Amino acid sequence: MGGAAPIEQLLGLQDKYGLFLYFDDSHSLSAYGEQGEGIVRALMPEINSRTILVYSLAKAFAANGGGIFMSKQAPYLKEFRRFGGPMSYSQYLNPAAIGAAMASLEIHHSTELAILQCRLADNITLFDQLVPTEYTGTPSPIRVIPMASPGMAVKVSEAVFQKGYYTSAVFFPIVARNKSGLRVMLRADMTELDIHSFCSIVAQQVQQWGEAQEEQMEVHP
Repeated sequence: MGGAAPIEQLLGLQDKYGLFLYFDDSHSLSAYGEQGEGIVRALMPEINSRTILVYSLAKAFAANGGGIFMSKQAPYLKEFRRFGGPMSYSQYLNPAAIGAAMASLEIHHSTELAILQCRLADNITLFDQLVPTEYTGTPSPIRVIPMASPGMAVKVSEAVFQKGYYTSAVFFPIVARNKSGLRVMLRADMTELDIHSFCSIVAQQVQQWGEAQEEQMEVHP
């Protein structure tokens, strides 16, 4: 939801206190790392016995399914294999998802991956310049534009959608209490014009919402 876990600091606490860590690195898989391994694996090439790492293949990897990574020395490995296998709780991947995964793997083994990662990074930087947020400068492709209330988030999201751009309104319990916003998911295939236009429309709708609120206060003091 726009945040960023202090991974290096958490790994430091693990080294010092034996902290057990569970990372969901779905948004950085494919988007970061020389081989698309994500932020956590870039910092932790070998997963230790007190860390679990999970991925979704339905985000930047652009397919379907997911994965769980853990050390062969993990004390809970046997239980995971017995009770956490795909046949225990899920269905096999359909042919379309398998085809998408194979095509994505081809990109990961080519120079195209680095090109797409650079485009994504450039788009994140451009967005941060146009709409500074609490997490400006973090490598995550997710941003949350703060709104004054859940009602404002819903109204602005609806108005932006009518202009041709989808962004979801988020509020408690999806985000922290007393926080609301628009969840923005940046992609490598967005053009600079797309981002400039979207940010401009959001700014216009925020201004219009504020003016409407002022009018209501004048009518109903």
